[in-house]
Formats: sequence, C-alpha cells, structure tokens
Amino acid sequence: MDVQEYLVTLGIRPAELTGLKELPGSTKNALTPLVLLAPWLNTTPLSRALDKFEESYPSRRYFIDVDTYYRIKNDEPNEAKQDWFKLAQKPADLNVWWNLLSDYPYTNPCLLMAGQSIEIALEQIKWAREHSRTFCLRINLAEGVGNGIPVWMPELVKKLEKDGSNDYAVVFEFGWVEDALLVAAVASGYTKELFANIPREVPVAVSCTTFPTAFTTFHGIGERVFSNRELVNQIKRDTNHPRIIYGDWGTTKPRSYRHANRPTNRMDYPTDNSWVIARNQGEHVSFQIAAKRIKDCQHWSGDLGVWGEQLIESTAAGHEFAIDTMPKMIAARINIHLHRQAFYGHLPQPAALDEEWTD
Repeated sequence: MDVQEYLVTLGIRPAELTGLKELPGSTKNALTPLVLLAPWLNTTPLSRALDKFEESYPSRRYFIDVDTYYRIKNDEPNEAKQDWFKLAQKPADLNVWWNLLSDYPYTNPCLLMAGQSIEIALEQIKWAREHSRTFCLRINLAEGVGNGIPVWMPELVKKLEKDGSNDYAVVFEFGWVEDALLVAAVASGYTKELFANIPREVPVAVSCTTFPTAFTTFHGIGERVFSNRELVNQIKRDTNHPRIIYGDWGTTKPRSYRHANRPTNRMDYPTDNSWVIARNQGEHVSFQIAAKRIKDCQHWSGDLGVWGEQLIESTAAGHEFAIDTMPKMIAARINIHLHRQAFYGHLPQPAALDEEWTD
C-alpha cells in the first residue's frame, strides 16, 4: 500500500462521506484515509458501513480501525451493533474482524492491540500478509480514550526490524486536543524511543484534531488557526526520522454524545492553516449571508475547482440546491479541507482536476 503524505482519520458519518465522495479523483489519490468503523446509522449488517465508505472512496486502499468513540444506545441492538461491540472489547473478537475484512480487499487493518498479547499481534500481522494487506500500528494516546502503548511494543518493533519489514505504517493518535503543538514532545519521544531504526520508507503519522468545540466567541467573521503542519515540522526536526507525515481529522471531531442545542447557522471555510467562520452571536444568520461574508473576505480563494467551494459560491448567489442545512455545510467544509491538505503548498489548477464538480 502506497501511503500518501496526508493521512486523514474519518468516521463513517454522512458529512465525511459526502465531502470525500465529491472530491476529484486526483485528490482522492493524494490522501490516505484511516477509517473508524461503526455501524452505518441504524442499518445492518456492519459491512453496510464499509459499503457506504467505498461508495465515496472506490477502488482505493485505506486503513481501518474500530471507532471506540461510538456508543450503543439503550434500544435493542441489531446485528451491526452487536458485531461492533465484539470488536470494541478488550480483547477484540478477531474472528468477527477477519470475517468482515476478508470480503473487502481494499481494507488494511490497524492491529487491534488492547488487551492482546504479542503472539496475537503477530497473528494479526500474519493474517494481513496472507490476505495481501499492509497493516498499521495505531497507537491511541487520546486522553481518556486511548489504550496507550502495549508493554510488548518494543519487542514487536524489534522483530519487524530484524525481518526488514516495511509493509506497515505507524500512527500516533491523540484525538481532540486544545493545541496540536501540545503533543509534539510526546510524539517525538516515542518516535525516538520505539521507531528510530525502522526502515526509511515506513511512514510515521501524528494525528489529532483541534477543530473548535464551541463557536460562541465568533461574531460576523473570524479565524481559528490550527498548527498541525507546524507539529509535523517540529517532530521532523526533533527526531530526524525520514518520513514523518501529516495527519488530521479532516475538520471533524470524535463522536460525542453530550446533549447539545441545535447549532446556530454558520459557514466554515478552510484555508491552508486555519478555518474562517462566519456566524452571528445569539441569533441565526442565513446561510446566504454567511456565505457572502466568506466570499467577500480576504481568505477566499475562489479558484480551487472543488465542489465545496463552488457550493459556498452558489449559496452566496442564492442558487437553488445550495447549502441549506448544517450537515451540507459541514460536508462542503470537509471537502475543501481535504483538497487543500492533500495538495498542501502545490494546489493544482482547476483545469488539471478530473471529475470536476458542476452544478
């Protein structure tokens, strides 16, 4: 599996899938998704979620892990929820995992390490290789959620080094954090401690999201800078590892089940290193007015040639079928962010994009 220089963590939720689906094919080729598996809405079986993802990202390989942020509500669980529950256990039911992934050759498994022994980890690697897959060592360090680093990880890495293995990726996952730079020292330390001698071609990604959890401070139009790119550069300097790659959550956050009021209408617009947010305090703004604010601000590009930006433009112009719901706005935001980060610093001209969106 050729891992690209942008590894994006995505949940299987409608906005993520729409934003991804509407990307040009060349943009999809320039990123590598790491998908968090959970049931697709209330449908069953669990494979339905993979079907929905592959509709948005067809005929391309991706990493897959279990979405441990997902929660089963008190209603009667269906088959999909029951299978997810078996995968979320510590240890996970690997027979359920392997039976599911066997039918999806584009999936490349993250090792399910919580509560497992090194022998079971090696079995998972063997399964991946026997099924022509690569695999991922996704080390979840998210506060209150992650399982940390297994005690046997140094021994496993030494075995991989001894074998000259290069058919895997390493991901340090921190979930939602206040500032991406807060995780730099931890990521650098573990990279030097555990992965200093792995083959040069094995990518090490550091993933986190700082997308705002509240928007009450924004009025009119404002900007929130994110420092994930600076994080990557700092870890490169600290470790001298040859392949530290960029990772984020595509402007999304982990699933949350805290009760929240209906969000106030707003329009979000990603730049290379920030999110521009148009809204009103204390009252709804129309999507058209919010889109006009975005289009009239200094950060507006207008020539990306992707669905999300064209959708904001159509909304500002008052066209039918433009943004009229928050989920549609979020899908547009995700679409723009994925395109910008996939081609960071080298955005192609719209004419060079295939599958360009048209109204």
